[in-house]
Amino acid sequence: MHLAQRTYILLVLTAVLAIAGLWSSAPELAGLWRWPLGLLLLGVALESWWMRSMPVRAELSSAPRGFLGRPQPVAFVFHNSAPRPLAIEYVPVMPPGFEGPSGTRQLIAPSHAIASDALVLTPVRLGTHAWPALPARVLGRLGLIWWSHEQALARNIVVAPDVLHTARARARGISSGSRPRRAAGAGSELHQLRGYVPGDPLARIDWKATARLGNLVSREFSEDQHLDILIAIDAGRASRVRAGPLDRLGLYANIAARFAETATPNDDRVGLLVFSDRPLALVPPTRGLEAIVRVRRALEELAPERTESDPLAAAVRIRALLKHRSLVVLLADLADATLAEALARAVRLLSPPHLVVLAGVHSPQIAALAARPARGWRDPWIALAAREHEERAARQRTLLRKLGAPVIAASEELLERAVLEEYELLRRSRRIG
Repeated sequence: MHLAQRTYILLVLTAVLAIAGLWSSAPELAGLWRWPLGLLLLGVALESWWMRSMPVRAELSSAPRGFLGRPQPVAFVFHNSAPRPLAIEYVPVMPPGFEGPSGTRQLIAPSHAIASDALVLTPVRLGTHAWPALPARVLGRLGLIWWSHEQALARNIVVAPDVLHTARARARGISSGSRPRRAAGAGSELHQLRGYVPGDPLARIDWKATARLGNLVSREFSEDQHLDILIAIDAGRASRVRAGPLDRLGLYANIAARFAETATPNDDRVGLLVFSDRPLALVPPTRGLEAIVRVRRALEELAPERTESDPLAAAVRIRALLKHRSLVVLLADLADATLAEALARAVRLLSPPHLVVLAGVHSPQIAALAARPARGWRDPWIALAAREHEERAARQRTLLRKLGAPVIAASEELLERAVLEEYELLRRSRRIG
């Protein structure tokens, strides 16, 4: 319960009349202050009686699913069952997995009608989020008291990884996702005849077509190149670090989900391993729409751990799972000094036979701090620490590249594109499969 402006006016009037009665010698002013005070108490009692059954009910209007990092429109809806319009104030509280506007908001709910207040929230954590009770207050009929009342919303929203924004690589209705591709070697199906190119194997020359045309003609075959891909995500302590609007775990989850959508049209088998100090979730490589669904369901339940990560334990699990040469995409913090040796040992364990691609966020803010001119006494020390961090991260990336692993370090805005481009490059160059 909070006092409204009208109540403060009556209290001030009561105090002024009481002081005037004390200072004045007129006996008729001595008890005059009792009238506004009595009216105020009577009005509060009447409002309390009218509001004993709260005439306002609140609910949250929103889609049942949200996508990580994608703004989502929601609306707080208030049902007014009273015979008069009501002034409502509320605070749009939300679970920790959402971010949005804060502060008190006001609206008028018409009598026997519905009033809604539309907002745009951003999901920043995966999983199922239960909406907390909504703190609200309603102005009484006489405008004397704001009557507080928490509104239970009883609404759950599931936050899933975001999907591809382009339809180019999105899987359609065929569950296998098979797609033929041209390859330099012989395949099972003739794609086309073309002119001979120096370096073509003699077995690819079509001698009948050559005899007819008088020029060397080569056969070009199509083949289906099926790969096994395992995406490994570090969900340890470092995954709680902010990366743009999301934390790093959220960024990795979006990349993994979109990677699966990109790879399944190529008929590649895609799996997932999430780890911290131990494996947390495992999806064996699968083809087609089943792979996308299984990967996304596993990602929806992720949350950052508070423990240190152990990439070597994850590598042992991957080595036991994958029986033939595969592509392993490891999303982790490549600049963490505590992980440098463990990452190197994990790469040595997995390759050969597998090809390991390591990808992580390279913060442009740290590079900017290293190059920023000094304006205060702390700035040289900040620049020195940032430069030391950049040099250490560069040494770690160089070590991993020497072990034969492609290393991707990009800002959070460019990391997804860099990972997908590396996958396409490796597939075209036939370094995997």
